[in-house]
Amino acid sequence: MRAFALPGLAVLAGLTAALPVEAALPPQYQRQAELAAIIADMGVAEAFGFAGVDAIELIAPDHYLVRGGACVLSVTIEDLPNTHDAGWAGPREFKVVLGTPACSQ
Repeated sequence: MRAFALPGLAVLAGLTAALPVEAALPPQYQRQAELAAIIADMGVAEAFGFAGVDAIELIAPDHYLVRGGACVLSVTIEDLPNTHDAGWAGPREFKVVLGTPACSQ
């Protein structure tokens, strides 16, 4: 019986090693990375000036609304082109794309 189990395990190991690997941060850590990138973006700080950011709201996957004072700014998260070799695994690489601030004063 043992003679049949070892070749089966070897085949299973070979199949799983041949599958493409895609690693990403768990969702809660990915969201944290996106929020940190939005807060750190100088364009966001410049959009709100002295009013500062009051809230950041996720309204759709990869789409946030940033509010501050009487202004709102649409922010999207876009993937960067993959420049890594095949089989690379790691956190999602992205950029913050700012819309045009809309203020109601």
